[in-house]
Amino acid sequence: MLLLLLGLAHALTLDEAWAAADANGVQTKLARESFAAERTLTAAAWSLVSPKFVLRGNYTHNDEELTLDPAALIPENLAPLLGETDPVVLQKLTWFDANFSVIQPLFSGKALPLLTAAYRTVDAARDDLAGREAAIKRGVAEAYWGVLVAREGVAIGAEARDSATKHRVLAQKSVDVGLAAPTVKLQAQIAESRAERDLARADEARVMAEGAFAQLTGLATDTPVELPPRRSLPWTSPDQIVDAALQNRPSVRASRSRVRAAELASTARALDWVPDVNGRFTYVWTENVSAFSDRDEFWMIVVEGEWVLWDGGYRLSKQVEAAAQKRMAVLAQTLEEDQAGAQVRVNWEAWTRAQKALETVEQELGLAQENLRLAEVAWEAGAITFLELEDARLGEAASRLGVMQERMRSDLAALALLEVAGAL
Repeated sequence: MLLLLLGLAHALTLDEAWAAADANGVQTKLARESFAAERTLTAAAWSLVSPKFVLRGNYTHNDEELTLDPAALIPENLAPLLGETDPVVLQKLTWFDANFSVIQPLFSGKALPLLTAAYRTVDAARDDLAGREAAIKRGVAEAYWGVLVAREGVAIGAEARDSATKHRVLAQKSVDVGLAAPTVKLQAQIAESRAERDLARADEARVMAEGAFAQLTGLATDTPVELPPRRSLPWTSPDQIVDAALQNRPSVRASRSRVRAAELASTARALDWVPDVNGRFTYVWTENVSAFSDRDEFWMIVVEGEWVLWDGGYRLSKQVEAAAQKRMAVLAQTLEEDQAGAQVRVNWEAWTRAQKALETVEQELGLAQENLRLAEVAWEAGAITFLELEDARLGEAASRLGVMQERMRSDLAALALLEVAGAL
């Protein structure tokens, strides 16, 4: 039975399963790596307002060296008066030069809106991560409960198979001594075969549930798990949960951040029509020192402006596109809020039904346990057959499985409400 299974080793709690999935789960790691990639957007956006440092180097080899010979420009009759002169090098045959520049944007209409939009986009990605983590957490809970119910189903299936075997043995003896018709034996054999198939299906379900649980948590498939305590909700009506969802649900918050990012992007497209102004400081060193200047290094400070008056309609098309994206973001926010409200009401009904079903099946379990107690007393008194006692035991076991199944539905419905409200 399940209690015996849990007693063999430390039984894992649902909180411990969540912690294992958080530390080892591939889905969790994938979600976080996706966010790590998206958050680099802000660093890229800072390049719009940050200085740039540029180092350049050039090696030049010309086809010939350019020189100026003053003697060739002086008449021959005046040459003796000037004496001998050396040719002046105007351009060397080969030389190396390097320059270092600091370029600082001084004014860009679109820079600050795009930088702020990048932060809002990262906020949306962060909320997306929170939503994915909550969904993974609920998935772990479903797998956890799946393992619990599947293992209990195997235990009850084994009990049913053993009971069917006992039925078949007793039926065989009754037929052998002539107390029952041969059809009784056939019916008992069919019942045993059906019980074997049911046990095989239950065992298959257990293997699948344990595999899914291991994949989400990184734990061994045979890890014992503990029945979670009953979960309560901090709300008393669906309207309260809707209010909480509109404030705290990650997908709703993300949609609002995307609306703000789209508004800023649209503003940036409108400001793309204003001129850009940049400042530049450049330091230059060169080997190409000529006779006209004996300096091999110099620097300059430049302020330059650029105003593209017409670019063929590119900015107009991007402005229309940004406006459409802003409207789409607003519609997506409205849709997300509507879906949150609808999911709250659906999950609230599921939770309410699960609560009532759990109460009913617990009453059934009480009746089944009382029936088993009376059957055991009657068996000891010889008032019923062993088969009737076994049937009472199977009825009690089936009721226990029903209680666990309704506990699972109630807990998962509560977790679904916590998830949609942004409280998981």
